[in-house]
Amino acid sequence: MSSIEIKDLIITALNEGFQIHPDLVKVLEDQPELIPRVIEAIRKKKEYEPNNFTITLKDIESFGLNLEIDKTNLIISTERSLSDGIQVSTYEELNIMLNDRLKKMKELWLKRPNKIPLFNINYIKSKGKDETWGFALIVQKISNDNYEILADDGKGVFRLKVFTKRIFDEIVPGSCVALKINPEDFSVIDFEDVEFPEVKRKKIKGKIALVSDLMIGSNKVEHFFDSLKAIKPDGVFFLGNVVDSLAYIKNGISPLEGYKKVSELLSVLPKRILKVIIPGYADSTGKALPQKPVSYKIAKDLYSSQNVRLLSNPSYLTIEGSNFLLYNAYYMFKTSGMPEQYTVKKLLKTRHLAPTVGSIPTVPSISDRLIIEDVPEYFFLGGGKERIDLIYKGVWSVGVPSIKNCGCYAFLNLDKESTEWITVN
Repeated sequence: MSSIEIKDLIITALNEGFQIHPDLVKVLEDQPELIPRVIEAIRKKKEYEPNNFTITLKDIESFGLNLEIDKTNLIISTERSLSDGIQVSTYEELNIMLNDRLKKMKELWLKRPNKIPLFNINYIKSKGKDETWGFALIVQKISNDNYEILADDGKGVFRLKVFTKRIFDEIVPGSCVALKINPEDFSVIDFEDVEFPEVKRKKIKGKIALVSDLMIGSNKVEHFFDSLKAIKPDGVFFLGNVVDSLAYIKNGISPLEGYKKVSELLSVLPKRILKVIIPGYADSTGKALPQKPVSYKIAKDLYSSQNVRLLSNPSYLTIEGSNFLLYNAYYMFKTSGMPEQYTVKKLLKTRHLAPTVGSIPTVPSISDRLIIEDVPEYFFLGGGKERIDLIYKGVWSVGVPSIKNCGCYAFLNLDKESTEWITVN
């Protein structure tokens, strides 16, 4: 299929108010004889589904126009990278991002049902008579002995004493919270995270394998791919550190060879399987969050492979109307000081993927891109040491430990909402 034919097809679709999904374009590049079927599908979709604007592989089958390819059960309808945005130039301008965080988090708080009225902390201090709620970004914990914190409410920074050790321990520095303040002694007697309403998770059909830290270059992975062929998943999500770039560099070899190896290993899997790859600290993308996808220059073979998506860390996906959030949370697990299951819940409660300022490398930007503005139905994490499988307020969260260290990965049946942990030798 020539570039002229691709252009003509895209123009035809646009004139009808539709766009062609990238996976379908890749199929048509190999099978140009199917173009008339796609045009027919556009016409039928315009008649029967006029408000769905993307033509996918599934549409071709839905309208009785079979493509001669392996059936793909999981098709991404949208994907959103969190590594896009305008970066600020100096560390001092980190305040720009934190101000944006406070503003957006307060907006999320105000959208809550049965929200509590909020007041400026200075007003509570000077005119408050009863216990009153304020909203602030917790700048830091300044005294572990006296349970004192610094809180910034956008109008000023205040030193507050926390009433109990339990409350003090549960407040995460860098998070934005509502604080219940006693005006008499200016102490925090309670707090609430931003939180979110119960999520109504839609059931979808499909089986997904989740794996973290393949570390190709310093780890033998052939048994893992043999196992994948045996279980026959509909999708495989690689949750960070697919390649150990440093191992290649130490041996005087370019990390490009590692990504060529990944492409070779993926090529033996059926093309129908959706393969999603996000980076981790060991990949060639830098360590600061959010991480950009592994670049085309480094992983050219992967970008040209059918049904492979290279995304940022973190990333959002939508599959059959369900929202997925993928995240390699290595730094968060390493620095949180909490059990990993509790850490996952705390990320959801605080509506932020890396609230702690300073201990987690982040790329400052004008807009804080690590806020969980859209609560996912599925939250998949890599980079930890523990097996995590929990549902919190309707969000199904699964965290997979390093396969290099634990020798296991997760196999999810989305329809039955079950998780099987598979061990590889």
